Order: sequence, then C-alpha cells, then structure tokens
Amino acid sequence: MTPQIAVSTTELEAQNEALLNRAAELEALWYTGLRMWHGTSGEPVTGPQTATYLENALALLEREGWEPGAFGLWEVLDGPLDLKGVAVKVLELIICAYTGAGAAEPRLWDMVPGRTIDQVRTLLLAGAAYARRGPTDAAQDAQRA
Repeated sequence: MTPQIAVSTTELEAQNEALLNRAAELEALWYTGLRMWHGTSGEPVTGPQTATYLENALALLEREGWEPGAFGLWEVLDGPLDLKGVAVKVLELIICAYTGAGAAEPRLWDMVPGRTIDQVRTLLLAGAAYARRGPTDAAQDAQRA
C-alpha cells in the first residue's frame, strides 16, 4: 500500500518536507550542472515558470475532469516543450523520492490501477511546491555556471 501525500500545499510544506528534500537529493545525483532546469531545446526554464505550468495543469485537470487513460497527466502536461520537459523532470523526482523508484514516467503514473484523483492532484501540488524552490532566473544562473 502506498502511503498518502498530504493534499493541500500547506500540509505538503509542513508534513512532507522530507519528500521535497529527497527530491532535491535525487536532482543532485541525476543531473549535473543546470541540466535539470533546461528544456529540451537547451533554453533555461525557471522554477516559478515550472510551478505555474504545473498549477495550470492542475486547474485544467480540475476543469475538464480526470479520466484515467482518456484525460489525465499526459493531456494536461501538453504545452510548450521546454516547460513540459522540465515539469516532467520535476514530477519524476517527486514520484521517485516518494516511491524509491530509480525512474518514472509521470505522464503514465496516473494510469496505474487504483490511482485516485487525490493522488494525481497531490502529485501536481508537490511538483509545484518543489519547482518553487528552483532557480528564479535560469538565464542568469546559467551564465554563472
């Protein structure tokens, strides 16, 4: 049985600090330099941009209704390639920090039998909370590296 992640952002920050810290440890192990915060085109993406993208994905999911296999993370994470790429990396870090897995495909994660909308919502909230800790000026950070 998978333990539950706190549902609200406030609860997430208060009760699951260890989860976000573990995601940061994984980021440090998996990505060298600033690779984590660059999109597939090589352009920098900031943490706040990624957080907003994930919050908008959650709003779209709430508005359209989650239906595993028909409308879920794959659809709501569609958008600008650089933002999508970084958001998927962030969600992978959260899933792996939470489950102990070595890799995960977040856009398929919500299709696991027994997955609930609360778990999907919580993943997006945790991803946004983690992204807020990312660089605020990726272009400037890239010049410093």
